[in-house]
Amino acid sequence: MKLAIFDVDGTLLDNVASEDVCYAAALIKGLGLAALDTDWRTYRHVTDEGVAREAFERAFGVPPSAEAIARTIDHFLTFLADAHAQEPLRSISGAAELLETLSARGWTLALATGAWQRAARYKLAAAELPIDDLPLATAEDGPARVAIVQAAWARAGNERAPFNRVVLVGDAVWDVASAQALGLPFVGRATGERATELRARGATVVFDDYTNLEAVVTAFDVAGVPLATTP
Repeated sequence: MKLAIFDVDGTLLDNVASEDVCYAAALIKGLGLAALDTDWRTYRHVTDEGVAREAFERAFGVPPSAEAIARTIDHFLTFLADAHAQEPLRSISGAAELLETLSARGWTLALATGAWQRAARYKLAAAELPIDDLPLATAEDGPARVAIVQAAWARAGNERAPFNRVVLVGDAVWDVASAQALGLPFVGRATGERATELRARGATVVFDDYTNLEAVVTAFDVAGVPLATTP
């Protein structure tokens, strides 16, 4: 039994730039922030929930209320819908084919995203990816990325036939860190500077997209645990 756990934003969806703009605007409006540090790497937990809570605490010295978080999610979904009306949300090239091929070849699939659940489901549906029946763990299962991956793993699990190989797929340095922390093989999806960062953090397999399907599927069988390096 083999399990592939996919991140969503930037890994299955080609949305990082528009995502960041919408998310930052939602935090500022929903949480009443005068300013926001958008270098997400400065936050302890890089998830929708983790960044929102820490940004509010930095500004006001107390945690945000549940009402403030709910209001922020509402704003986020509105901003996402407006952005996608201007430019339709697309998946990474070859993503749908990869999911279908892995499933056909006996892999169990799961999703582990730092996005809030409502936002994740909206984006995945908008991109028309075949994920309706897949186990999904989101920011509400965190705030730590490792906890989110573990939740997806548990939801995909089968006690009678435990997985003998579990691969994590992601696009950011915090995904590499999660793979290292859990001792999981890692497959990266990134281009340019982000790809360079993944390799610098120990990722040995990084693809621009999934169009070279056979090479990508082979990587799921051969990729190793990223070697820990100094940031």
